[in-house]
Amino acid sequence: MAVPDAQTITEWSVEARIALSMKVAEAGVQALLPAGWISDPSTGAANRGANLTVTFMERLLVLDGQGQTRRTGSIRYLVMSAPVRNTASGQAATMIVSGVSPEGPGAYDVYQTATEATVERSATSSMEEAGSAEERWRLATMRGDRLTLTARYRRAAPVRAQVTSVLRSAAHPEFTRTYRIDQATDVLRSVTTPDRIEALSFNVSGPTFARLFDGTEQILSVTSIPYYTRQISVP
Repeated sequence: MAVPDAQTITEWSVEARIALSMKVAEAGVQALLPAGWISDPSTGAANRGANLTVTFMERLLVLDGQGQTRRTGSIRYLVMSAPVRNTASGQAATMIVSGVSPEGPGAYDVYQTATEATVERSATSSMEEAGSAEERWRLATMRGDRLTLTARYRRAAPVRAQVTSVLRSAAHPEFTRTYRIDQATDVLRSVTTPDRIEALSFNVSGPTFARLFDGTEQILSVTSIPYYTRQISVP
């Protein structure tokens, strides 16, 4: 998607993330999309068929458009995004369809309000080795949903990339935000990379996400993002 020329910076952050590229119930994804948009699963070699990305985020510093600390300056939450296509124009996009956040619905107006959002991390390394790490995430919502992730893996040198992307809201598809990202990613598992995950557990329970995670879901790839900075702007 082309980025509009006139943009107002609204936020800047530095974060650590872990993302699951998944194939979930197609009907569950479609139920979250607005009229005129359809699910458009990935055709990439590493995650062919993926129709949902679940990203666990720890935002270590969040500043507003004036460079001032936003709220407490730190937050943990989860975002679900989907590759989609407009049925009229054929335009492809990434759409934020759901999530869990202590701030409630958020800028995209789709998140469930969190009653818990916790992460525990540990890492071991020596000399010039990349070492190993473990992450444990727990999130819960006011509706009684629970989402947990445990990942233990061997690290490798991450790959740096600078990316610009435009995201849409499933609740208000005309609303977009532009992300200018500088990140370093470490693909821990995919069909095109060596598998360095030693233990992985992802569990979801509760009413909100039952149509997405109906027992047939598959995790196609897992990516650690130990370094992620993002500038957000809007038209």
